[in-house]
This record gives sequence, structure tokens and C-alpha cells, in this order.
Amino acid sequence: MRIFLAGHRGLAGSAILRRLRASNADVLTADRASLDLTDAAAVQKFVAAQAPDAVVVAAAKVGGIHANAALPASFLVENLAIASNLITAAHEGGVERLLFLGSSCAYPRDAAQPIGEEALLTGPLEASNEPYGLAKIAGIKLCESHNRQYDTDFRS
Repeated sequence: MRIFLAGHRGLAGSAILRRLRASNADVLTADRASLDLTDAAAVQKFVAAQAPDAVVVAAAKVGGIHANAALPASFLVENLAIASNLITAAHEGGVERLLFLGSSCAYPRDAAQPIGEEALLTGPLEASNEPYGLAKIAGIKLCESHNRQYDTDFRS
């Protein structure tokens, strides 16, 4: 199985990459210089050319509290684009499976601990990273919507 791992240099992505390589998986990666994940046409072209069987979306614009406060529109726009471009390109490219990594930021600020999946959309998000959390919610819901409409196996 050929797996495209988007975000292989990040905290979660690098751990996934080590695990996949340890299992001798055929892993495709692309750094920012070779593939801009916010460019829909470039992502579609890459997925079509590489024809992965699966896509793991570990890519995201991330930052601390200061970055989230200073650049809320950037966090929302870039993370929405990354999720939408990768999920759409996977569907259009006939990718069999997709795994979208969410975040605890997608869950309500006051969710009971440990957080259960059923807590999603049951209260307000933490204000300091709300745009990032909203983009993650959109990615989760985009996977669910593709599954309902196209009978795909896109999970989050």
C-alpha cells in the first residue's frame, strides 16, 4: 500500500512516519518547497501523479497562543485549505482510505475529561485557538460528508 503522509515533519507526522517506515510501508512525502498544500491544483496534480492508496493528513498550520491570537484568519484559512484540498484530491484521485488527524482544540473548552468523541460541537471552543479548532471540525465533517455522499473510507 502506497501511503501519502502530508505533514511528515511535524510532531505527529514525524512519529507516524517512523512507525510506517518501521513496518516497511511505501510512504510518500512532500516538503513545503515541493508541494504547497494550500494550492488545490498542486495537491490534485500531486495525488493524481503519485496515485497513493491512502492519505494521512497530519499537516496543519500550527503555533502557540501568541501566533493563534495574532493570526486568527491565517490559521483558519490555511487549515481549511489544507483539509479541503487533501480530502478533495484524495476523493477525486480514487484514494481508497484517508485518515485526517483532528485535535483536542476541536472540542469544547469545558468538555469533561477525558474527552469523548460525543463531546464534539456541544459547547464553545477555547477562544485562544478557536480558528484552528474550527478548521479541524470542518475537516472532520468533510470526511464524514464524503463517506455519506461517496461511500468512501475517510476517517478522523
